[in-house]
Amino acid sequence: MNKKMIITISSLAIIVGLFLAGNVGLKFFFHDYLYETPNLKGLTIEEARVLVGSNFKLVDMGEHYSELKKDEIYSQLPVSQKHIKKGRPIKVWISKGMDTVILPDLKGKNMQDARVILSDLGIKLGMVSHTMEGYMNNKVIGTDPSEGTLISRGSSVSLLINVSQIKNVRMPDILGFSLEEGEKILREKKLVIGDITKIFRNDFPEDTIIDISYPAGKDVLAGSVINITVTTQSEGE
Repeated sequence: MNKKMIITISSLAIIVGLFLAGNVGLKFFFHDYLYETPNLKGLTIEEARVLVGSNFKLVDMGEHYSELKKDEIYSQLPVSQKHIKKGRPIKVWISKGMDTVILPDLKGKNMQDARVILSDLGIKLGMVSHTMEGYMNNKVIGTDPSEGTLISRGSSVSLLINVSQIKNVRMPDILGFSLEEGEKILREKKLVIGDITKIFRNDFPEDTIIDISYPAGKDVLAGSVINITVTTQSEGE
């Protein structure tokens, strides 16, 4: 074997040795090879634990409403197909099912009672229409959608109110009043508070009314929904 061949073989041996040593070193440095995170959406927490085995640790981050069925995982971090080290935690969020309620029968309720019922269910008060049919004055005679409908929380329901006469009232000036005072004034004027938006302002007391959907002094239909904006001193809102 000539000297040139010996040098060539030695060089190849060194390269192979470095490659193998490098892989061992990398594996030692990273503790193990990277694993691809599986897609856990749609699985129960028990099914997910079986799937990941000892490769990952599942961390239950709690239950929330989602479009997936109750007790199914609807979100995860890291997301699927992301490569992470063995034994790393995967955070999962469990579905409480669809955030829906059955719309109750509001017929015969007055405007204020209907609004409270909808608010307690997490449903917004939508358009309010008036008619002069029937015998019930200032009562709900119909809703859209109709009672018994499965409806998502946060959506709106429109009401049809029967009145003995269509009447306009003057929009009162409630700017600067507290939310409680403003609601009382509106109720006396046969007006109803709709959406309440909160904005962080530390230069006003908590729950001070700083904006309204109708300007003060304008004629509005009795029973109209008035959206208002109030202050909060919580920066998160």
